[in-house]
Amino acid sequence: MIKFSIHKKYKSWILVMLMALCLTNCSDLEENVYSQVNVSEFYTTEDQAQLALNGVYSIFLGGDIYRDGIWTTLGDVTAFTLKGGGSANGSGDRSGVDNEWNTYTWTADALEFSTEWNSNFGALNRANTLIDKVEGSSISESAKSNIIGQAKFMRAFIYFDLVKLFGGVPIYTNGTSDLSLADIPRNSQEEVYAQIISDLQDAQSALSPFNASEHALGKASYASATALLAKVYLQQRNWQAAAQEAKKVIDMNQFALQANYENTFNPDTQNGSEQIFSIQAGGTGNENSQIYQTRFIYLAGPPAQNLSDGRSVIFHSLKDVVIYQADQDFFNATPDTYRKWWTMREKMPYYYLNSVSEANLVMDTVQMYAPFLLKYHRINFSSGTLREGVNFPIIRYSDVLLIYAEALNEANGGPSAEAYNAINSVRRRARAVGTTSEQPESTYPDLSGLSQGQFRDAVLDEYAREFAGEGHFRYDLLRHDRLISHAQANGASAAEEKHKLFPIPSTQTSVNENLVQNPGY
Repeated sequence: MIKFSIHKKYKSWILVMLMALCLTNCSDLEENVYSQVNVSEFYTTEDQAQLALNGVYSIFLGGDIYRDGIWTTLGDVTAFTLKGGGSANGSGDRSGVDNEWNTYTWTADALEFSTEWNSNFGALNRANTLIDKVEGSSISESAKSNIIGQAKFMRAFIYFDLVKLFGGVPIYTNGTSDLSLADIPRNSQEEVYAQIISDLQDAQSALSPFNASEHALGKASYASATALLAKVYLQQRNWQAAAQEAKKVIDMNQFALQANYENTFNPDTQNGSEQIFSIQAGGTGNENSQIYQTRFIYLAGPPAQNLSDGRSVIFHSLKDVVIYQADQDFFNATPDTYRKWWTMREKMPYYYLNSVSEANLVMDTVQMYAPFLLKYHRINFSSGTLREGVNFPIIRYSDVLLIYAEALNEANGGPSAEAYNAINSVRRRARAVGTTSEQPESTYPDLSGLSQGQFRDAVLDEYAREFAGEGHFRYDLLRHDRLISHAQANGASAAEEKHKLFPIPSTQTSVNENLVQNPGY
């Protein structure tokens, strides 16, 4: 909650050191060493400011926003591309398991909501403190502009997540540990969007031109600010502005689709031509940290299974830490493309018999009892451990292409040649055109001759298939006012207008009387 986190977490230099240490996976902290550093004396060098900036980035994985699957639960399970999340964990089949997320019976007491609120506002206060301190520092103007630009991108990114989840939220643009500033009321949704757009426009100016070396390190760039701005305009249904910003990214000629869909989630090819901005997993890209159990890679399948012939098989070392599987109807409706194979499967081309060891590895295909999300699954076959360095993507180049296609269709009253080219580029990659795995066009044909409504439907289908497990589809449906009807069609009879927003966490409304709850909760 804001009242607690501002007072307890963000009033001292200890936090800044904790932020930096999160990036290096250190677990042993000598608090007395850092408590001697006066925060008012910090931010006097570029290295110190960069250290604090690293702390802003680190909270997104280390602070539970993306690490433990909450974003996927909220964005995918409620949109019926996945099953699971919440309490539906373990190795059992979740095809028939219902929870609050796919029945639309969540309440303001759900831990997921307080976690999202606390973590995002914690990250926000880090970004605000950094901006405040760097603006008044004596570091070089070029370094100052770059660091503030990245921090403003992060602030916009945080507020975009928050406004999609909760609608209007309190706007903070300065770092604080003053409790009297915690109990402020919600700003309107329109005011939050205005703040997001302002920050992204500032970030564009500060981070121009595009810096390829910083992009390769996973840092915010001109491209990520522009792509996110396109996504923000799209969510506001400002179609013309969304198309213009997406076209800027396309015209940079810095990005392209990975030829193989598999490589969009390969630790060896991350922060490359397709990943415009991702949450960095850190580490070396291999299993080496002892905290891998809580990484998102282990929350998707497949778990241990008993085959029809009586064999007990496992697919990785933590055989039961799985809370997601693909929704069966969604899986069945998705064409059998190369992309589908690297997104979700009901068959596996290998397994371990009895226990995980190289001697027990069998390279043979087995049928699983349900389809599982596989795009984050990168196995070290000798150890049976999954590679933990798989980043969580926020904006990929395929996203920009689909934004462009959707925005042009909506702005122009129907699809243009450019809109067709954009979506068909994504569809061709889905069937691995130009690679040794290329499938015939009949598997997933190019689109042509569609009406505006048909093209809109095709774009929404493409979003669901391209980004399954990445937490997007709920907001794509909301953009076209289809979430509630989609939920009802998938059996969530309780779905109603109030579910377009999630409730403000009860942990917040109970301590801040100025926070008005969303209608219906």
